[in-house]
Amino acid sequence: MSGRTGTHQNRSAPPIVRLAHPLAFCSFLQEVGVPVERRLRQQGLPAFCLDPDSFVPLARVWSFFDVAARLDDPMVGWFAGQHVEDQNLNSRLLNKLEHAPTLYQALHRLVRMASAEASHVQIGVHERRDDVLFCTCYPGRGEEPGYVQSQFYQLQVLLGVVRHFVGRQWMPDEIGTEHSVVPIVVQAQLPDCRIRTRQSAGYVAVPRVCLHNAARRIESESGQARNPVLTDSFDYADALRAVLRPYLSDGYPTARFAAALMDTSVRTLARRLAACNLTYRGLVDELRFTVAKELLRQPDVQLSSVAWSVGFDDQSHFTRMFRRVGGLTPGQMRKAACGGHG
Repeated sequence: MSGRTGTHQNRSAPPIVRLAHPLAFCSFLQEVGVPVERRLRQQGLPAFCLDPDSFVPLARVWSFFDVAARLDDPMVGWFAGQHVEDQNLNSRLLNKLEHAPTLYQALHRLVRMASAEASHVQIGVHERRDDVLFCTCYPGRGEEPGYVQSQFYQLQVLLGVVRHFVGRQWMPDEIGTEHSVVPIVVQAQLPDCRIRTRQSAGYVAVPRVCLHNAARRIESESGQARNPVLTDSFDYADALRAVLRPYLSDGYPTARFAAALMDTSVRTLARRLAACNLTYRGLVDELRFTVAKELLRQPDVQLSSVAWSVGFDDQSHFTRMFRRVGGLTPGQMRKAACGGHG
């Protein structure tokens, strides 16, 4: 699997995984009447621990998955993942994903923080011309009992992350699995999706024109997204974005300038942004991207004018920033907006 990946392995210790994931299987199995407590004890897993952030041995978890597939439902992993989607992720990780400026940035944050979920999992983003592959695998473990269920579960979690940004009804054009057979239930639920088997990793293909989307986490009563700074609960970073926005066309606002606007020191500014899990440079890039995206939706505004409006004299520098944050070029973004995608 090429492209950027996050590999989190300590070969001196056995693989472990958050208890939240077998608990997701338990939640699904309980709904169909399976005695999960007895099953957990049989596999050497804690039967009464409800702390999702505890860690348990991966081998025992996969054995639990394998037994459930043989005795209860051969697609238990797919259904368990569908049952919880991305909401079963570590709360700190999920918060970071939700507050990413774009889906593209959220995918890369998950790559960097995969160890919050499991010690040996490999999450990656593989770039192609028109899309990116959001990949997951445990290298060298594909033949172990329970692995297939684990991967189908992970694919549903990856789908959930993407849908957090592009809408719950979104369907991928292509997914991949290391499994050799396409299960009927997957074909039925994804009728227009190309499902590729015997791949080096499981993956979900995300069209590049969707990568600029922000998380759909704040909605008004009408269902329309609202700017966080217009709510009663906007934080320090939201306030900083609000006061910096009018100055973007003057060029890159320095941290010293920003600190003066906020009536504080550069050190205090950095500390308060760190409390929001942000850096100053990252915040400015995100703000420039957001403003540029708004302008790109206006077809009569030239790309050079958009670049100038967010403080770039050099359009190539603007394009690099835009792609780094949103995963596509300003021209691709404009084409997507005019075509109604994403």
